[in-house]
Amino acid sequence: MSRATATHRVVEYWTDKGTHVIFPVQRSEETDRMTDQQLISHYGNPEDGAVARIAR
Repeated sequence: MSRATATHRVVEYWTDKGTHVIFPVQRSEETDRMTDQQLISHYGNPEDGAVARIAR
C-alpha cells in the first residue's frame, strides 16, 4: 500500500531483479483512484524488473 501526504502518494516495491523502487506520484482524483499496481504499471520503469512485492 502506498503512503500519502496532502500532495503526493509514495509507491514502494521490490522487483524480481532485487531492485528496491520508491517513487512519488502527485495526487489527483485520477491517481487517488488507482491501485498501487496500476500506479506501478503507469509510472514505473519496466527496466527495473517485474514486481515481486509491493510494500504494505
